Amino acid sequence: MLAQDKLRIYLSITLLASAAWLLHGFIPAMLWAVVIVIATWPLCRLVASKTKLGATGVAFVMTSIVATLLFFPIGYALFHAAAEAGTVAHWVLDAQKSGMVAPEWLPRIPMVGGSAAEWWRENLSDPAALSSFIGQSDNATLADYARRFGSQVAHRLITLVFTIVVIFFLYRDGEDLSRKTLVLLNKLAGESGDRYGLQAAAAVRATVSGLVLVGLAEGLLIGISYVLAGVPHPAILSLATGVLAMIPFAAPLVLGGVSIILQAQGSTVAAVSVFTFGMLVLFIGDHFVRPKIIGDAVKLPFLWVLFGILGGVEVFGLIGLFVGPALMALVMTMWRDLTVQT
Repeated sequence: MLAQDKLRIYLSITLLASAAWLLHGFIPAMLWAVVIVIATWPLCRLVASKTKLGATGVAFVMTSIVATLLFFPIGYALFHAAAEAGTVAHWVLDAQKSGMVAPEWLPRIPMVGGSAAEWWRENLSDPAALSSFIGQSDNATLADYARRFGSQVAHRLITLVFTIVVIFFLYRDGEDLSRKTLVLLNKLAGESGDRYGLQAAAAVRATVSGLVLVGLAEGLLIGISYVLAGVPHPAILSLATGVLAMIPFAAPLVLGGVSIILQAQGSTVAAVSVFTFGMLVLFIGDHFVRPKIIGDAVKLPFLWVLFGILGGVEVFGLIGLFVGPALMALVMTMWRDLTVQT
C-alpha cells in the first residue's frame, strides 16, 4: 500500500509538472483571470441575486463588464500602438537626416535647463551627432523592429482574448471550483486548509481594492489639479498618474514631469501647487488609506504588505502586485498558527 501511495504521488507530480510545462505560456493570463474573478466575485454574486440568471448568464454579464471596462481599452491601445509603429520608424529616419530641434521650454527649466538645452544641441540637433548617439538605422532595420513590435502586440492581444475566455469559465464554474479547491486544501494542509484558501482570496480582493481603487482615486484627485493648472492633456496625464499610483513610488514620476512642464511654461505657482497637492494626496493614500484597506482585511502589517508588493513585482512582474501580498498573508497566517501557545 505504501508503494502504491508513493507511485500515486510521483505520478501526480509528473502530471502536474507536464501540465505546467504545456501551459507555461498562458500561466500569466490564467493568473490575471483568477485575480480578476476573485476581486469581482462579490459583484458576481450581486448580479446573480438581482437578475436571477443562471450560471452561464451571470458569467456572460460579468465577462462583458470586465471586457468593456478593462480589456477593450487595453486592446484598443495595443492595436493603435502597432498601427503607429510604422510612423515612428519613418520619424526616426527623418530625424537622422535633419536632426531634432530642442523644445522652446527646455532652457527655462530651473537649474538644469541651460545644461539640458546645450546637451540637446550637441547630441540631438546635429544629424551626425544624433546618428552617432542612437546608432545608424536604415529602412530594413526599422522595418524589422516594427515587425517584431507588431508580433508582440499580436501576442498580447491573443493573451487578452484567452484571459477573457478563462474569466468566463471561472465565473460560470466558480462555485464548484472554489468548493473543490477548499476540499483539496483541507486534504493537503489539514483542518487549516480552507482557512488558508479563504485568507488568500481575501488578500487578493483587499489588494485589488487597495492598489487599483486607491490608485485611480489618487489619479482622479490629482487630475483635478492638472485641469485647474491648465496642464495640456489632463485626462491622459491623470490616467497615467492613477495607473502608476498602483505601483509604490511610481506616481511621482508623472507628477514631477507635469510640474517641470508648468515651470517651463512660466507657471511657477501652478507647478509648486500641483506638486505639493499631488504629493499630499499620494502620502495620505499610500500611508493611511491603502494600508488600512489591505492590512485590516488580511491582518498584515503595512511593512509586509509593501514587501509583498515590491517582491511580487520583481519576481512575477505586474501580476505580482496582487500575488505578492496574498503569499505574504498566507505566510503570516501560517506563522501565527505555528507560534500560537497551547
